[in-house]
Amino acid sequence: MQPKRHPLLWSSAAITLVIVGAIWGRAFFFHQTNNQPVAAYLLPIDANSRVKLTWWHTKTLRLPVTLHSGEQASIPANATIRVVHTDSGDVENVTGPAKLILQQKIPSEPEALISPLAEIVKTAKVVAKKLTNDFAITSPIGVTRYLNPLITWTAREGVLYDVAVLDPADPMVPPRVAEKVRPPVALADLETPQRRQLAVDRNYELIIRETGATNVIGGAHFLTAPNSQVENQLPTTPTELIAEAAAAMAKKPYRTGDAWLALSHLPADWAKSELGVRLRLRVAADLGLADELARALEDTSRLR
Repeated sequence: MQPKRHPLLWSSAAITLVIVGAIWGRAFFFHQTNNQPVAAYLLPIDANSRVKLTWWHTKTLRLPVTLHSGEQASIPANATIRVVHTDSGDVENVTGPAKLILQQKIPSEPEALISPLAEIVKTAKVVAKKLTNDFAITSPIGVTRYLNPLITWTAREGVLYDVAVLDPADPMVPPRVAEKVRPPVALADLETPQRRQLAVDRNYELIIRETGATNVIGGAHFLTAPNSQVENQLPTTPTELIAEAAAAMAKKPYRTGDAWLALSHLPADWAKSELGVRLRLRVAADLGLADELARALEDTSRLR
């Protein structure tokens, strides 16, 4: 005589299969999307910033979210998010109801904002093996949009520094100088008979030495961007800061020093988001910051 199979057992088994299938399907989906290029990053603006990604329910955005190429994002009615496009760094606000399905190609060379995260990590590990904890100027460097930039560098504990900003095109103009200081130092605080702000679309040279020493320990050339404005200021909110860093590193000429300034002001949880980590990996590698690159690489393990 065959034992009777209780209907509850069959129901439990069916439910278990559905759950396992859903988990497997979600895992397969994320494996596929994580190997796709990134099309955009979605940022919260306020407490009503909400979004629904494929395989997820609608949730409130608190940190940046990655939108891979071909993945769908739905923004419910009356919710607004900020979208950072990876190919250009352009930013736009999108208010629901709306759907986003953006396409992006994998670049020929690894790019911090676009390439699959595994590629970015692999490239960063190669760079990390070559770096040492030598002195580094972190801002301004390369190109800056700030005409009154913050001057920052890697300072040794208890050491004071002398700073000078020169105009190589006009050696007769006295340099802007500050003595016995530690970073950060605003350019407007340097002593000078000139205007407090820099000129637009002009090359400058930054020199730093330890106070009392005769040798220069660091120097950098930088260019003020043609679209710089006197009133521009470093953003203050996490959304604006990370969007600033992304825009600075989205396309050439990179504004690496501007990106570093923005990233260094991010709250810890934003800095450890995928977008924050990707930017930190790239900026730390470009500036030669071995310790920061090591910390960013460690944070990638929490993302995968």
